[in-house]
Amino acid sequence: MTSHHIKFIDLFCGIGSFHYSFRKLGFKCVMASDIYKAAEENYKENYNMDVLGDICDIDPSKLEDYDILCAGFPCQPFSQAGLRKGFEDSRGTMFSQVMRFVIQNSPRIVILENVQALLNHDKGKSFQKIKTELEEQGYSIVHKVLKCSDYGIPQMRKRLFIIGFKNIEVNNIEKFFDLKEYEKKVTLSDYLGKNFVKETAYTIRCGGGGSPIDDRHNWDGYWIDGEEYRLTIEDGLKLQGFENYNLIGKKGDKWKLLGNTIPTIFTDIIGKQLMRHCPSLSLY
Repeated sequence: MTSHHIKFIDLFCGIGSFHYSFRKLGFKCVMASDIYKAAEENYKENYNMDVLGDICDIDPSKLEDYDILCAGFPCQPFSQAGLRKGFEDSRGTMFSQVMRFVIQNSPRIVILENVQALLNHDKGKSFQKIKTELEEQGYSIVHKVLKCSDYGIPQMRKRLFIIGFKNIEVNNIEKFFDLKEYEKKVTLSDYLGKNFVKETAYTIRCGGGGSPIDDRHNWDGYWIDGEEYRLTIEDGLKLQGFENYNLIGKKGDKWKLLGNTIPTIFTDIIGKQLMRHCPSLSLY
């Protein structure tokens, strides 16, 4: 066995969900990128790694070789909470920036993350564009929408994952997203150790908390033993799957980071599935 690490890059890294999960598998991050200063500061604080800025300013030809590209590219162009302009939105064009790296570097595995609404955006044309562009570069594609509350974190958050494989052996690719063994139901009370009336948490958002509990915009307010309760930053970290993570900065920035992050239960599962279905990864 060699001492070589599986290497990955972390585009639109946020507070580093992919890094959080993949380092437990011995994978090595060789580049991370994000334009949000608070994300850069937290990535440095928790992973002791400098974050490059705008993806548009990075030359992929200057990067060292890597195996896996991870990109949770901006979801607002496709989200029901946004205007849903898709690729007409400037943020929607960030997928084309991701493709610059794919075309230049030909990583063996590409992992994309976005909101569930991307699947049906523009009558499915947006998803098909992504799938087609990856297939034209030689990738075999699998995808699935994952929901936190199905896998042991009582939050309603759903996320779409699109994974492409190229020049790597993949066993039973059609079963990559057969995840029944990971299914686990946990109540909010059991998970956070308080007597919540509601069994599953709302999806954590980027801000705007404090709405009346009965208001449709509420996401951070709950009833506990007849008293109103607001989620704390510590609750938010746990509901996104982070343990022993030192989230620094202003409170508003913290909630924005948490609202934008990928729950680590998803990245944990994907990492384990990669090791199971791609035998060459376990040889390093």
